[in-house]
Amino acid sequence: MNHLRTLAVLAVLATGAAAQTPADKDKEIQDLKKRVEALEKEKGSGGASDSGSTPTWKDLVSLGGHLKWYGVLRLDCHYTDSAFDNARFPTFVRAEENIPFLGGVSAPERNDDNFVASARLTRLGFDLDSGKIAMLGDASATGKLEIDFFSLPSSESRAVPRLRHAYGKVGWNWLYVLFGQTSDMASPLNPSLNPDNVLWNWGNTGDRRPQVRVVSEPTVGDKLKFFIGVMAGQEGAIRNVDTDALGVVDGDDSGWPKLEGRLAVSFQNWVEKKWITFGISGMTSEEQIDGAGVGGRHVFRTDMWAIDFEFPILEQLTFKMEYWRGRNLADIRGGIGQGVLANGQDIRASGGWAELKVAPVKWYAATLGYSRDNPHEHNLPFGARSENTVYYLMNTFTFDPFMVSLDVSHWRTEFVGLNAGRAWRYTLTLQLSF
Repeated sequence: MNHLRTLAVLAVLATGAAAQTPADKDKEIQDLKKRVEALEKEKGSGGASDSGSTPTWKDLVSLGGHLKWYGVLRLDCHYTDSAFDNARFPTFVRAEENIPFLGGVSAPERNDDNFVASARLTRLGFDLDSGKIAMLGDASATGKLEIDFFSLPSSESRAVPRLRHAYGKVGWNWLYVLFGQTSDMASPLNPSLNPDNVLWNWGNTGDRRPQVRVVSEPTVGDKLKFFIGVMAGQEGAIRNVDTDALGVVDGDDSGWPKLEGRLAVSFQNWVEKKWITFGISGMTSEEQIDGAGVGGRHVFRTDMWAIDFEFPILEQLTFKMEYWRGRNLADIRGGIGQGVLANGQDIRASGGWAELKVAPVKWYAATLGYSRDNPHEHNLPFGARSENTVYYLMNTFTFDPFMVSLDVSHWRTEFVGLNAGRAWRYTLTLQLSF
């Protein structure tokens, strides 16, 4: 196309040279130069002036902006020497004894092993940068959309998409508003093991839910920054239960969102470009059950507070942990999925996790960790789950963009009046990022 334009300019110059005065020639030359410059400018700015032009961001994003695609292609293989309640999404290890289990379901035999291979954690997403909004003081406008294929129930060869993140974010360097679906603000960190459910109900709390949050992140100099945030989200987004069977989910029936907040401080230490962070967070919400209620009660509160800590000790050594405590925590993945007893009494629980990651070389890291969820036993009836614990060692080999992980973990569930369930789990993960 550029060659044709240049030939056209030369042809016009050649045919008109003899009949024009010098002044006419100079004027026409200047006009042609301007036309050529305009065409070059259009080409350089990404304008699509004809059907043969390369697509630009204006062709892909209707209101302008840029998309950055990312994702992983992944396979997870798990061998477990004893039975979980769900081999793909474990909440507890089943009691290993030959007596009727809760609800009349027989307990599995001791060492009832299983093997699961899954590509469900294959992930696809994009980050959106829509530039600045002049009418809002040049506020930035960004967003994220991310899916994987972990929706249950579905077969391994017919896995369906699951929405992970879908949100917009508008604001400035020190203040922003986020709206859509993303992770809870309270209890914000996640352990490295078990990425399909990140040790939910095993000591890690917090999930994803629709929400709106306002966050301020002021900085003091180059080595001190703060996080001050509040959030209103969907109560019951995880449990999604309608106990009274009146067609309204218990969380919706309360008339209130789940309210969360977090305050954190970060500062740099001797490890360059890494931050020590300490945070404290909390959340509160309500569920309402009409009709007869549960144990004569109709309103059930959920309350939790948590602390989080992340400490880069050395360039090759990092420690992080969370601790939490609260009541009726099933909708935030605490209490081993147990929130309220049949008599209407709240189940109180505490727990947390900690891990130490060592990366002696660029391509290898070892992560040693422990996690615990402890519903308080004096509240629980016979057969209820009273404690979950996990010990784990991860060996991760990274050859960007390829990653291999070999993990070994020991899982234990305590029951009221029953033998404990114990399981060793061995995991192989293969992942290709893009």
